[in-house]
Amino acid sequence: MENKSNWIIFLACAFIIMIGYSYFFGKPPEETRKQNEITQEATQETFPFSESGSTEKFDSFDTGPTSINDINAPKGALVTVDTPLYKGVIDTAGARVISWELKNYKASTNGDGSELVNLFNDSHPGFNALLQVKGLKIPEFIPYQYDGGSNVSVSEGTKELTFRWTSPEGITIKNIYEIDSSNYLVKQTFEIANSSGNSIQERVVVKWPGQVKSVGMRGGDSKTFIVMVSDSVERVDSNPDKIINYKGVINWFGFSEKYFMSTFLPETGAETVVELVPTQKEELVKAQFAYPVNAIPSGKSSLRTWEVYMGPLESSFLSPVGYGLDKAINYGWFGFLAKPMLKFLEWLNGYFHNYGVSIIVLTIIIRVLFFPLTVKSMVSMKKLQMKTEKVKPEMDALKEKYKDDKSKQNTELMALYSKHGINPLGQLGGCLPLLIQFPVFIAIYDILRHSIDLRHSSFLWISDLAEPGMLFDIPYVGIPFRVLPLIMGAAWFISQKMTPMSTAMGGENMQLQMKLMQYMPIVFIFLFWNLPSGLVLYWTVSNILSIVQQIYVNRKVLALKGG
Repeated sequence: MENKSNWIIFLACAFIIMIGYSYFFGKPPEETRKQNEITQEATQETFPFSESGSTEKFDSFDTGPTSINDINAPKGALVTVDTPLYKGVIDTAGARVISWELKNYKASTNGDGSELVNLFNDSHPGFNALLQVKGLKIPEFIPYQYDGGSNVSVSEGTKELTFRWTSPEGITIKNIYEIDSSNYLVKQTFEIANSSGNSIQERVVVKWPGQVKSVGMRGGDSKTFIVMVSDSVERVDSNPDKIINYKGVINWFGFSEKYFMSTFLPETGAETVVELVPTQKEELVKAQFAYPVNAIPSGKSSLRTWEVYMGPLESSFLSPVGYGLDKAINYGWFGFLAKPMLKFLEWLNGYFHNYGVSIIVLTIIIRVLFFPLTVKSMVSMKKLQMKTEKVKPEMDALKEKYKDDKSKQNTELMALYSKHGINPLGQLGGCLPLLIQFPVFIAIYDILRHSIDLRHSSFLWISDLAEPGMLFDIPYVGIPFRVLPLIMGAAWFISQKMTPMSTAMGGENMQLQMKLMQYMPIVFIFLFWNLPSGLVLYWTVSNILSIVQQIYVNRKVLALKGG
């Protein structure tokens, strides 16, 4: 048996961790598409006019180039809505939301901190609910009138804002906002009253332009189209090549960032379709949704209701909404581990009032839980090292005796190992604690990446544990200088130097491989350089605790020897 192969397996183990880490963090996994019927088409939008699937259609949507300036420009009067949680601006043309500032969330830790998070800052306005009536021309941006003044304050309770318009044919449309001062959920009622003297066929279409953008591992500036259809969540963070149809029961759809989301909840309960339409503008897509076609006799009215959530990706706000909206928070493959760990971290922070300290305490608790397994592995490796060093003269003699017959040499060495109770693969056990901690490591990463509670949490010189820390930019090269990854690498190097690795079974090849292993901390310094500081803090403390554990194991083994 080639002893070198054992160490190749060991190195492969470490390499798999690196590759797995890169895979998981490079792009979060998407939910599986089990119950959805999702197709891609190259044609323009083709919502049928009739529910029976007739080829007769309303005016098709424009899926060509879109002017961002034209989309963003206000087209009517502006109405400002002020509540304890947010300050919004609604354009009477289409009754679209064009600004939505969240009062409890600062945009940055830099500067005076006065700038608030605006869900539509440097982006596109909210959706436009437009009405299509067969045989009539209804403006895409309905020119509503609002009689409640340009500034509306809702300090407590709820308040309705009614936007009204009547067409020349006698069709009256009311777009009613119900503002609740206690949460980020806005209820809307779309009422169509037919006084035209004739029966009409109509449908309401929701058209929402938005940005999609992926920025890799950190994901701080990522923008994603997100939809929940038939209990499955889908995410798109790049402009697709073709139209994507999401067919099923649409719970909600919209656009999300790292910590915030703007989402439309149609409340139909029926099988419908959401289209995601690419444009020729980079990072710009259009989401389109149509309610079923409806007939309204003259003198009658029709109502459609929906809700819109515009706020933080925080389970305490999302869960009460229902419709599975809390699934918009992506905890990755190890969500079953990340969710309770986040709850526990929040509980710890209730005592320590600092997430940096709470992360350190959490790390200690995790290491204590793994302590029996880790110590058992370390003691086993230490004993193996002692055994191999004891029989090293016999091993060297066998290698010299059968240096020209590798097959015979391996047979005799295996017999020697068996005689002295040595397992050549025993040293691979040192990799086990690291592998077991790997899911915890990923769960911590997902917590730091998606938990808004950790956003802008400071610790010592670190201003935001959810972002890479930085002391200053290195002159002339512009590379940020970060202390914590360097401390982590140093602690890892010391821990590795203290870990027992016997070279008796590998000779020169083993020594070469051990030297290669010594470069692993340097590799991980670069890998951790742009990761959240909270994650680096967790791994740094974990490595420091490994040093303490190794000292304990060394003394324990020495005591077993009678030292």
